[in-house]
Amino acid sequence: MKKKTEDEMIACINKAITELVYPKYKLQKAYNYYNGVRDAEQFRALEENFGLGNPTSIEFIPLIRKHIDALIGEYLETPILPKVTCKDTGTLTNIARDKHLKIVKEVFNYLKAHLNNSILAFIDGKNITDKAVESQLKKIISDIDKNYISEYEIAAQNVLEYIMQSRNTDLTEKLKTLFKDLLITGYAYYRVKPSPEGNNIDIEVLNPLNVFIDKNPESIYIKNSYRAVVRKWLSKTQILNKYGEIMDKDTIKELEDLYEGIYDNSTYYVRTFTNQATGYPATDGIDAGQEIVPGFPADEYRITNYKLIPVYEVEWTETRKEDGKFVMDRYEGVRIGESIFIHSDISQNVVRTKDNPSFCTLSTSGIYYSTRSAEAYSLVLACANLQDKYDVLHFYRDSLIANSGTSGDWLDLSMLPTGLGADVPERLQKWLGYKKGGVALIDTSQEGRAFNNNTSFAGFDDTIKAPTIQAIELAIERTENTCSSITGVFRERLNGIEQHDAVSNVKVGIKNSFTVTKQYYQQMDLLTNELLIDCLNTAKIVYKKGITGALILGDKGVKVFTALPEYFTVTDFDIHIASSTTVIQDMELIKQLIPEFIKAGNVDPSIIVEAITSRSLTELKTNVSESLKKQREENNITAQLQQQVEQLTQELQQAQNQLQQAQSKIESLNEAKLQLEKAKLESESGVNWYKAKADKKYKEGTIENDSKRVELEVAQMYDGNMHNNKVKY
Repeated sequence: MKKKTEDEMIACINKAITELVYPKYKLQKAYNYYNGVRDAEQFRALEENFGLGNPTSIEFIPLIRKHIDALIGEYLETPILPKVTCKDTGTLTNIARDKHLKIVKEVFNYLKAHLNNSILAFIDGKNITDKAVESQLKKIISDIDKNYISEYEIAAQNVLEYIMQSRNTDLTEKLKTLFKDLLITGYAYYRVKPSPEGNNIDIEVLNPLNVFIDKNPESIYIKNSYRAVVRKWLSKTQILNKYGEIMDKDTIKELEDLYEGIYDNSTYYVRTFTNQATGYPATDGIDAGQEIVPGFPADEYRITNYKLIPVYEVEWTETRKEDGKFVMDRYEGVRIGESIFIHSDISQNVVRTKDNPSFCTLSTSGIYYSTRSAEAYSLVLACANLQDKYDVLHFYRDSLIANSGTSGDWLDLSMLPTGLGADVPERLQKWLGYKKGGVALIDTSQEGRAFNNNTSFAGFDDTIKAPTIQAIELAIERTENTCSSITGVFRERLNGIEQHDAVSNVKVGIKNSFTVTKQYYQQMDLLTNELLIDCLNTAKIVYKKGITGALILGDKGVKVFTALPEYFTVTDFDIHIASSTTVIQDMELIKQLIPEFIKAGNVDPSIIVEAITSRSLTELKTNVSESLKKQREENNITAQLQQQVEQLTQELQQAQNQLQQAQSKIESLNEAKLQLEKAKLESESGVNWYKAKADKKYKEGTIENDSKRVELEVAQMYDGNMHNNKVKY
């Protein structure tokens, strides 16, 4: 492998800078319009009104910014839930083998357990036939085949989650800046590289004004470009801190002596340092009245800013032939100012895929929102003419209001009654006072004036008419609607729903809005996916010995993981992210259905709090599904209890019917009993009467016998026979 000489490296660096670096006025205009800055000369003639002057000036009233902020804010509210899969042939073969071994192991363990149970059952004399073994084996194989996650994917997923949660990478803030760059300019640039210590990942978001790409027209991915120049504005201290270890003594001495004069440094990169109008006819709003080289980091024009030095980091790819194969390499170099060069040979921190190891890309990565003409599409510039129209309409409306007068009459001063005062001001003041009180004085006898009215004309009306303002307001509203039709962010998503808006119209508006914005969210998903893949690839370099870390799981759980290097440092991965538009739309749909579920009694009202605060579609679906499941279980229990109540009610009704029947039977029996008792009483009465009668007869017979016996005894006593005085019975 032949190395490049120092002169060849310097020539390549200078050539890339010369051919690629240029003032990006168009992108500067896009940033100015987003930040509310317009060229001071753009509407100068309109404001000055050809020297006559106007009561108001054209103000910049942001129109497109709220649309971009709404898109980015809504996207950032959706959590990133990436899924990692392996794609290289070697790893996929290993995964298939590991899955097969796991299936064999699980089947073996199940059959072993079944055999032990069968032996024990045979010893006890029980039936050992089990017809469910085959179906259970099929179920085990099917479950493992569908739900198997390899150690390669688990390790990569853990590393990726660790990177996303790491404070060092600060992924959310970096993504917010990248999304702004993408929507404002159509470009989003970043670099993922090892930290200076080599033990962590550093995500560097690059300013599109300071990145210059030799684009590959066949790809929207920046890393597939041929050359890249990244310009930075650094102080000498920053340069020494960043490149001091690879600079020799002579280079450091040259840096220390660089730009010591007070006149030659400012002209190096800045044309003017005043924020005043220069007379330059930049009617397209390019320079915004400042005329600073795009990309220069200066908000205030302080003398300390003049000490910054332009540093150009250059990289390019070249293909060489080695052992009959063509291998692509990446070269990197740095130019400080005009004469200091720092370079090495072929870059070592190059990530190559296992399936295509001869190919490499630039470290400068990102995407550009491209049209078929290979031009980046800027959402701000697409609406720039609407922004100008928006501000001009406000200017005319405010000017009309400022110039608006009152209704009144023309007054001839010579007709003022002389009796009101010695001079005209006194007469006028008194005349107005009398008129305000309801009396308008005239003096028809005044010399030389024979008119009975002191006004020469019918009067005037300088007030602004309501239809005029309404027409301008309607034009402003139409401009806002046109902007919404381009960005897809309709007023329904800007909390602009009014009370008289129909629910169906709002739903249709939201649906159309998501349809238009889907293309923007798809680009954001693509950018996020590329950034995560680059982070995972850089992790292969940084964590060559593996990594042990902690992951936060929800509000309470913490997971400690260890990712072994053999599982993720030699594997090619793909990362899949669910479409954010679909996720957001589904979340909105579920949130709209929750009140209906509550009204129908299918969801507990407490679930609405969890639903509103849900951060992901999975969490929202889980909360709603669990609530529906809980409610369904409660409904089942209630139905069972209700069924039991109905059954008990039926049994109670049957018991009541039986009781009524028993009561009817008892009543009939009681009646029969009464009849029997009556008959008994009657019978007993007859018997008693018969007894009484018989007893009477008996007693009468006894009395009669006793009477006769007494008579007989008396007769015996008086018959004179002493032997028959005792009566024998």
